[in-house]
Amino acid sequence: MSRKKKIAIVNVFFPPFSIGGATRVVADNVDSLLENYSKDFEVVVFTSHPDHREEYILDSYAYKGCRVYSLTTVLLENFEWNLENEIVEEKFKQFLSFESPDLIHFHCIQRLTASMLVAANTFNIPYIVTVHDAWWISDYQFLVDSYGKVYLNGHEDSLSIPRPPAGITESQSLERRMKLKTLLLGAQKILAVSESFTELYKKNGFENCQTSKNGVSSGVNWLPKSTADKEKVVIGHLGGMSNHKGYEVLRSSIQGVDAQNLELLIIDHSKGVEYIQKSQWGNCGVTFIGRQPQSLMVKVYQSIDVLMAVSIWPESFGLVSREAVACGCWVVASDIGGIGEDIEEGENGHRIKSGSVEELKKVITKIATNPKKYKGKAKSKNLRTSDEQVQELVKHHYS
Repeated sequence: MSRKKKIAIVNVFFPPFSIGGATRVVADNVDSLLENYSKDFEVVVFTSHPDHREEYILDSYAYKGCRVYSLTTVLLENFEWNLENEIVEEKFKQFLSFESPDLIHFHCIQRLTASMLVAANTFNIPYIVTVHDAWWISDYQFLVDSYGKVYLNGHEDSLSIPRPPAGITESQSLERRMKLKTLLLGAQKILAVSESFTELYKKNGFENCQTSKNGVSSGVNWLPKSTADKEKVVIGHLGGMSNHKGYEVLRSSIQGVDAQNLELLIIDHSKGVEYIQKSQWGNCGVTFIGRQPQSLMVKVYQSIDVLMAVSIWPESFGLVSREAVACGCWVVASDIGGIGEDIEEGENGHRIKSGSVEELKKVITKIATNPKKYKGKAKSKNLRTSDEQVQELVKHHYS
């Protein structure tokens, strides 16, 4: 009987710390592998711990029968920009020496750094990289610099390279990009989570990039929204309050229109699950809540009528927009990146020019003056699932 192939999955976060859409995608992938392919593969996970109380402590815990290794990291200057960390490299070598995986699948690795890829090369272990953002190709992970300038095409030519972040020299920036490019080109395969992001990476010198489109969680019952208890149209902004997520665009737009028929629900990812705060934007009431665990996200979608997914950076995928559609919510999405790819104009939402306050004001006014329509369920559609994504990974990338 042949030995199972051992796959090491690496991501900056992992349950019980489900922070960000990429983490949910990775957890779904692991769940599907454990449930549907346990006879073919053994899965181990390497991740970081979000707390920094102890420096570089490698711990382990069980997750649904597989081993997860969690490394505490240190808050350094330009923490998520750094591309290498010698201590992380040594800790990852310990992990590789003990587990001896046949294949490593890297996902988001900021904080942990690309030194793990150096370790993989030292052990001659092949690796796949899924790119969920622009960390590999830009000083700015979300292609938005400190001045608010957006680099839609990354930095495909020398003229489009922005000023480095504070504390980073141009030579350091160039060295970072060159080292990361070498390590990424050393991957057995480079995968992007949407067609638009595959094209972005190809423009930036990675012609071998392929699409492995994300899917919504197969193990979740995506119940339809239920807001009949509220007279007003409930608009949700669930992706966080960062500028690149379009938070300021939404606030400016709401404050510039008559929004008395609307109310807002906003998730503040910096706050805990019990957090709740009331506010007022113009004549629109606003409720802020803290970061919600994935187990409660269906209830969040059920409590809103319209999702605002108006990022100003070209989102690689936009999991929240698909999940909202799965629950019958309307979605207003930017026209760049992958976040609005599944939006059918007028059927389940609207697409607006990224960063345009004027266009968003028009859409918000349309929603406010047609509450009956937007209180109703949007047209749902058959969305790709996480099981379908993993089936493709197993067939084409893990074999």
